[in-house]
Amino acid sequence: MSFTTAGIGEMMDNLNIDYKGHLFRFALAVLSMVAVYSAVDFWTLRTWDTSESLVVEVEDVGEEKILSPEEEDGEPFRTVETKVRVQVLTGEQKGKTFSIAVTQMEDSGMELKIGRRYILIVDVFDDGTMQYSIADVFRIPSVMGVIVFVCGCLIAFTGLVGAKALLGLGFSIACLLWGFIPLVVEGMAPVPLAFLSVLFIAVATIFCVVHRKQARVVVLLGSMGGVSGAFLLGFFMVELWQVSGLAGESASLLATTMTGINIKGILLSSVVISSVGAVLDVGISITAAMSELVEYDSEITGLCLWTAGIRVGSEVLGSMINTLILAYIGTSLPIAILIGNAGANFLGLMNDPYVSQEILQSVAGTSGLLLTIPITATFFVLREKVLKKNSSRSNPPDPQISSSQSIQPSQLTEPAASNSRLRRV
Repeated sequence: MSFTTAGIGEMMDNLNIDYKGHLFRFALAVLSMVAVYSAVDFWTLRTWDTSESLVVEVEDVGEEKILSPEEEDGEPFRTVETKVRVQVLTGEQKGKTFSIAVTQMEDSGMELKIGRRYILIVDVFDDGTMQYSIADVFRIPSVMGVIVFVCGCLIAFTGLVGAKALLGLGFSIACLLWGFIPLVVEGMAPVPLAFLSVLFIAVATIFCVVHRKQARVVVLLGSMGGVSGAFLLGFFMVELWQVSGLAGESASLLATTMTGINIKGILLSSVVISSVGAVLDVGISITAAMSELVEYDSEITGLCLWTAGIRVGSEVLGSMINTLILAYIGTSLPIAILIGNAGANFLGLMNDPYVSQEILQSVAGTSGLLLTIPITATFFVLREKVLKKNSSRSNPPDPQISSSQSIQPSQLTEPAASNSRLRRV
């Protein structure tokens, strides 16, 4: 079966797909990406701090020269010197071109390409000699451009719903970056701050995503119940397994840099914060499904409604568990490969502190998802009972109509009898 352009267009018209509007909004997203890239690039280069580094563009790359190997902790390592010609893009020497020798570690993964921009570090020694090294790729404008492009596509194809979701996400990131982290740095207890941050994140997300106002409280109670369950199980495993939270290099560096910080509290806070996203997904899905059932059948019993919520949550739980577990495995994949390369057996793997820490976060997050289902379903049924009770009080039955005043079949007129026979059918 062949499709022509006209046939595809006619089919999309029959499906009421506004493909022209989608294409126009997609073009706007592309233009927004280009505009943001240009603006960020201009602003970053104008305000770049040139006291420690320069932004340069590589114009030519020469041959690499392997220097004599040096030793660090008894193991030799080799450095590579590469002749490159660069143009300076920041500082007082902006616009000038230099030929320099860049020194970097062999197998550092930093491949210099012509036309790309990099951050150049200049080290000046006591004898006046200078050593140049590439710190990283200059990627700030492209990162911001891609973020704007993805957000623009989300808004283009989902409309107001996508915009509200991005608004909630922005509030969540701001709450963590400018709320939780600075307060922890100042010395406040991380676990209470984590719960407070999660509460704000949940409220913002529910307000932006959940359209049924009466269901928002149910989602909030169910999600916070799931997060609390994840924390309790995580706390139990931390005490039972005696996990210190120092298994990762970043945690060890944090403990040596900020003496006195509660590393176990940071670990439990990560359990709380990492589980809130998946917990909110499950809570919102269950509440939405149960709300649809109530709108379809307002006389549904509480038991049937609760059972339906549990079934919906059980099906959602399967995919969410995969999402949560695979996310933890993906972030710890390099260390998992390193442990596998060391030839560790299964028992040694299970006893490894890093693996135990990852298992703790995964299991605690999964338990939070599991508890969210019955908690959300229970609160939703209780809310429906309260609403029905209040509705019956505000709208009492008409006292003139009673069961003793029922209409007899002989009192039915012919049209009424016909309607009665149709209802029986």
